[in-house]
Formats: sequence, structure tokens, C-alpha cells
Amino acid sequence: MSCSTPSSSECSIGSVEVDDFKCEICLGKGHGNHFGVNACRACAAFFRRMILGTGFRQKCRLTKNCKPKDGRWFCKKCRLDKCYRLGMTPDNIQHDRDAHLSSELFLENHNKRKLQTVEKFVGVPHSVLYFKREKLPKKMWTYIDLSKLVQRTEKILKTEPSFDSETFNMTTLEKLTFGLREARKNQQQFPAIMKSMGKEENCFIWEQQLMTAANWIMYFDEFRALPFDQKFAMIKCMWHLWGRLERLAMTAEMRVNGYCGKRDFVISHDALLDYDNVDYDPSWSTSYSKDELLYFLDAPTYHGEPLVESFININPSDTELVFLICNLCLRLTGKKLANSLHKHYTDIEMPRYAHRLAKLLSIGNDWLNLTHKRKEKMQVAYILDVFHVEFSHPELFQYSV
Repeated sequence: MSCSTPSSSECSIGSVEVDDFKCEICLGKGHGNHFGVNACRACAAFFRRMILGTGFRQKCRLTKNCKPKDGRWFCKKCRLDKCYRLGMTPDNIQHDRDAHLSSELFLENHNKRKLQTVEKFVGVPHSVLYFKREKLPKKMWTYIDLSKLVQRTEKILKTEPSFDSETFNMTTLEKLTFGLREARKNQQQFPAIMKSMGKEENCFIWEQQLMTAANWIMYFDEFRALPFDQKFAMIKCMWHLWGRLERLAMTAEMRVNGYCGKRDFVISHDALLDYDNVDYDPSWSTSYSKDELLYFLDAPTYHGEPLVESFININPSDTELVFLICNLCLRLTGKKLANSLHKHYTDIEMPRYAHRLAKLLSIGNDWLNLTHKRKEKMQVAYILDVFHVEFSHPELFQYSV
């Protein structure tokens, strides 16, 4: 067998195999002459890595005289120094032996050979390309004018509710609880079942939720003291969430009392929705079919159905519900409301309420998790241009999912 000289190759192997050939670096089983020294493959690879990498930055943490143990080095600096002392030189290192993937020429040829798929050419993932429809021109979108609804809301925010002497002396939490009961005065025990859900029904629900939320928040003393612009900005952010939470609690209450079934959702004070027996008409808002919309917007998840069971199990009082709503809608969990809630628990002789309060706030965490999942799906819907609805006041829906 012929072999090349050490000066002409990174590695040369002797013509005669010797079983007791030793590596001069680690004293383990050798392989051949590497970089001018009889060494094993591991030490040769180590020397090459150090020369091409971070060898100049290595430091010994001990006495600069470390030794290998059972053929293994634990100090890179001393191992490299021994390589130099025994005569290893970097002159024969071949710099063109890196992996093919790092070669510019290889990458260029590889890219030329790659098939250009439709998804790559269009720049759209397969899942999006499969579902995406042709975007409708703006003039063909459904336009919903909310001007009159906004005017009615502004009128409510500029009119202070009347308080009698008893209500005037209530705490903030008690006033908001009183406002919640006022908002629920018209709730029917046996609401009519909605047969269909289309544009008119959705607009009716939005109107009721916005009006009810505006009337309720005006029982909050600090809110009434704000400038009108700030009040209107706040109501735009919280009305949709307020309506969802209040209806969730009402649905749970009516299911417990036997006024509606397990697949019914109390959508308003005089109507309920049967998930299994309602005719959804999405044609006013999208060109996608009902089955295709289920991925983005199924009715039970949209209305927060997974949380109804939590409301049933915890069965919050009106005061606790108001505290939860303030926590989620207005982020009001400060000392003032906390003191009012403490007073409420004291009045009902419940001095140890920490566990119940934790269970109550867990509903809020569950709601946030549900909202996050729903928001992810809605973002996909916006990418696909699923909906073609234009609102006169789109800011009313910026926080609704």
C-alpha cells in the first residue's frame, strides 16, 4: 500500500499496522501521522478545531500542567499546548474540507435544481392557498352604519343616572351591583328561541350590549367624573367584553333554574339561541360557507360556552360578578373595590373568602385563555380575507373577538 508523506497531506497512515500504536497526545490508541505527530483521530480533530476556531482564547483553570486521565483530556489549553510542544503545525490544514452545504457553489446549484412549487412562487402557504378566495372589491362589502347607535351611546354618557338617598350612600361596588340589577330588570324567564342568525340579529345584539354596558358603567362615580372623550374611549374598549360576561352569567343562572337547556345561550333579555337548531346566515359577512367558517368562528366558542360550566359551579353573586367584570373590563382590582368586596363578604358572614375569591378570578383566567385561542384563529381569518364587512365606526370592534 502506498502512502503520502506528512508534508503533503493532513493525514497519512503507515504502511504497516501496529496494534500498540500510541497517540502521543492522549496516550490512547493511535491512528497515524497527523500534522507531523503520531496521534489519534480525536486529537487530530481537536487540533484542527482549535486552529480554525477558538483555540487562541482557551485558558487553563489549574496549574497549566494538566495531564490526560484514561485517555481523556479535561483542559483544552494544556491539550493544545502539548500538541504544539510535540511539533503539530497548522501548515497542512485543508480549509476546503467543510460540509458541502456551506459551499456557495453547492447552494447555488442546489437552488437551481429545487422545484418551484405554486406555494413558493405565489409566496403563500399551502393551507392559505387552498382556502383563500378571491378578495371582493371594497364597493361590494356589506356596510353597517352605526351612527345612530353611537349617538344614543353618547347621550347616555352625558346623562347622569338618578340616585335616591339610599343608593347615594352605597360603595362603588354596591352602586355597580345596583346598576347590574337595573340592567337585568327586563330579563324574561322564558325568552323566545331565535330561529335564524343573520345581519339583523347581530346588529340587534350589538345594540343591546352597547346600550346596557353604557347604562351600567354610568353607576361608577369615578367614570362619570372623566371627560367625555375618555368615557367614550373606555366604553368602546369594554362594551363587547361586558356583554359577553354578563350573558354568560345569565345563561348559567337560567340553566340552573331550568329556564333553558344545556345547548341554549341567553343572547339577550328576550331571546335565546339554540346552537343545534338555528339557521346561521353568514352570506352578509363572508363568501365562505358555514362549514368552512366553523374553523374560525363556531357559535359555542364565540359566545364563551366553555365558561358557562365554571359560572354554574361557582355560582357568583351579583356583587362577585360585578367585581369580576371590573377586573376584566376595566382592570379595577385596586384597594377601593377590594375594600368594598371585603365589606360584602363581611355582610354575608363569610370572613374566610380567599378560596372563593381565587375560584372567582380563575374564571377571568379561563376567559383570557379562551380569548387568546379565538384571537389566533381570527388572525388567520383576516389573513385569508374571510370577512367583507365595513363599519361606519370600526373602533367599536377593535377589542372584540
